[in-house]
Amino acid sequence: MPLSRERLKNYRKLKSKKYRTLYKQCLVEGVRAILDIVAADESGKMIDAVLYTPGFIKTDMHEKLMIVVRERGGKVYEIDPDDFNGLSDTVTSQDIIAVVNQWSTSIDTIVHQSAPRLIVATDAIREPGNLGALIRTCDWFGVDALLLGKGTVDIWNPKVLRAAVGSMVHIPFVEDVDLQKELPGLRSRGFFIAGTSVRGGTAINHMIPELPVVIIFGNEADGISDGVLNTIDELITIPKYGKAESLNVGIAAGVILSAIRFASQ
Repeated sequence: MPLSRERLKNYRKLKSKKYRTLYKQCLVEGVRAILDIVAADESGKMIDAVLYTPGFIKTDMHEKLMIVVRERGGKVYEIDPDDFNGLSDTVTSQDIIAVVNQWSTSIDTIVHQSAPRLIVATDAIREPGNLGALIRTCDWFGVDALLLGKGTVDIWNPKVLRAAVGSMVHIPFVEDVDLQKELPGLRSRGFFIAGTSVRGGTAINHMIPELPVVIIFGNEADGISDGVLNTIDELITIPKYGKAESLNVGIAAGVILSAIRFASQ
């Protein structure tokens, strides 16, 4: 069945947050990210459609991907390169894009069903690439859950999804979290609440938080907001030996999470 102009128009609207929120869908580009979603989507609820151009290089793995999507009720369309470019958010694409149904969970579900030990929270991280890198880093270090605080960039932003490269399907996450409200509840359940900062705090090599812990990463320019700072048990930092002003949040998370993981072994 060919892709109708009306459906293509609706898919193109997903480049806007307004319509992503309205339709509860997003666009995910790239083979690796789509394969990760399909692998996690045994029920067939995540993938609505896969679109590709005649230039898409098909391998046995790619053909299997298309078959699995169809078997689970998803739609598969070959479309004109010009139409594809109207959907793509990259300069050099892989000629394949998926229309994905959004998902998320709740703090109650995370706490009661998964018994998390290591949680990462974001306080108004604004740059899509930074959030995507943080998600991928959290996936690498086996973070149990991600709390996206109010003011954090939309996780369904194409640049976030591209930087995360499929890792968002591996970590339960909660959107639009009121951290000032929720962090005290996590403390009452035994979590240590640690904030991160480049401007002060205890060096991570002198004080490594023990599990269970929540690690909070703040806004790129302003750090953790005052309201959230009032809820933390300790402010930690990464010692600086050179002259760089700051670290990318994904790299900072890698340093801190690796220290916590090594210490807990």
